[in-house]
Amino acid sequence: MTLSMAWIRTVGTAHELVFASDSRLSGCQAWDGCPKILTLARGDSLIAFAGDTLDAYPLILQFRNWVESDPRARTRERDISELKKRMRLMFMDMRAHITALPRGVTAPDPYGCELIFGGWSWRSNAFRLWRFHWVEVEAAYNFSSIGSHFSVGHHHPIIFAGNRDAAAMAKERITALLKARGRFRTPYFDMEPFEVLRDIIREQAFHDIGGPPQLAKVCRHSNSQPFAVRWDTPTSKSELTMLGRPRFPGERTWAPVIDPDKIEFRNPRTLAKHARSAAKGSDGARTWRCRSEGFDNPRRQQTPRLTCLTRLH
Repeated sequence: MTLSMAWIRTVGTAHELVFASDSRLSGCQAWDGCPKILTLARGDSLIAFAGDTLDAYPLILQFRNWVESDPRARTRERDISELKKRMRLMFMDMRAHITALPRGVTAPDPYGCELIFGGWSWRSNAFRLWRFHWVEVEAAYNFSSIGSHFSVGHHHPIIFAGNRDAAAMAKERITALLKARGRFRTPYFDMEPFEVLRDIIREQAFHDIGGPPQLAKVCRHSNSQPFAVRWDTPTSKSELTMLGRPRFPGERTWAPVIDPDKIEFRNPRTLAKHARSAAKGSDGARTWRCRSEGFDNPRRQQTPRLTCLTRLH
């Protein structure tokens, strides 16, 4: 299975849609480092999955192919609320093409996966988020919105997909964390869900949840941004991983880096500069807590500009 989640993060007056997941595919073996969060060419939305990869990958890849081939979808002329409807129709149509069933079986099995789809809606001027799953009473693959999944104190917008026991544990721990920090009665999350996911992965309480945590977000300026996460892998300690994949030796990343223990976001360009200064005998790098806020140069769309919220000494 897995444990994927998505929530609306609030820091001051800034809001962003955050996706997080583990990186393990399981079956007869455990395969860590596999992508569970995928981006779309239009840039304003993300997809995460949990469950049977045999079902999830064809559905997601065909949907991504359609987004790239449809000019109105690729250029965001179609709002994500329209994409959500097209997604449902496409998934049901693909099920009709499953053939060569075993003798005596008249219909294919229900899809064994769940998907989380969300992003920025220009039509409603808000983040929209849905969970796609098989609805037994409807005998159809349908969606439910964010408001039907989790509420503690005031409404906290979050969606879970995957291992039911792990999701229940995550809800309990998030609630406890919010209470401990005095945020239980505020309708906002910061990075509490990610902290809980990190702990569940490290505890290895569920055989189908493991590997480096994956993290990505969508901003209100309709751009998505994956993060590099520092994580211990079988081949290296505190390795940088991107959507579950450990970085190659010598590979550079322009993505913001997150320390999963201190929950610090760092600019990789600043880290590299400080590392060079430290090598020359300076007092080393200073740490900044930052928030990604777009791009400093439209000609270099791969380089994020980080607006600092709090400077940590």
